[in-house]
Amino acid sequence: MIANAVDLMRRVRAVLLDFDGPVCSAFAGYPAHEVADHILDNARQAGLPIPSEASEQTDPMQVLRHLHQIAPQFHIHAERLLRDAEVRSVREAKPGPGAVDFLEACKETGRPVAVVSNNSPESVTAFLDHHGLSGYITSVHGREKTSPELMKPHPYLLKNALQALSSSTDQCLMVGDSTADIEAAHTIGIPTAGYANRPGKAFLFEQLGSEIIIHRMEELADMARRGSPYHF
Repeated sequence: MIANAVDLMRRVRAVLLDFDGPVCSAFAGYPAHEVADHILDNARQAGLPIPSEASEQTDPMQVLRHLHQIAPQFHIHAERLLRDAEVRSVREAKPGPGAVDFLEACKETGRPVAVVSNNSPESVTAFLDHHGLSGYITSVHGREKTSPELMKPHPYLLKNALQALSSSTDQCLMVGDSTADIEAAHTIGIPTAGYANRPGKAFLFEQLGSEIIIHRMEELADMARRGSPYHF
């Protein structure tokens, strides 16, 4: 796997990077289940009927999807609640283990990095600015305010990133810690590095055919340096 991964990295000219997981824990300062409850409480106060599949959700992104389907008129308010919660939360988040090392490896080897996230672009930018990491990132592609259906696993955000990077699918690598990342990338032919930061994820990524599977971001940083496209 390592030898093949290094060979793959030699073909990678640009990186698409998920935010929540590989870069930081986006809900470190405001737990995701509390954010989900906050949005649902606001929906109830607005008199919306909440189906069980929505009320049982602990993922605020899934709550946003459900509410958009059942009450599109409430979506802008729900989106604002989630955005504000994310921005508040990332103030207390720190770069994840190996995240900065990987960003440095990409910069050293001349690979531009685009963040592709289901989180709001405002929260991603706030985190990067706060930790002085904006210089490592070429562009940020976050959740569309009016179209939650375009969140990953839909490839919309990845396509936007490819355009911003002026890169082709076979020259990029999608790095993510969720099945949605892998599915979105493979839908349009982008190879992937699945970050198995929790038990069971490696198996899921293997089942989805992820080309690289790592347990630490430092592993990918090492592969990036060893597989530099400019040092054969």
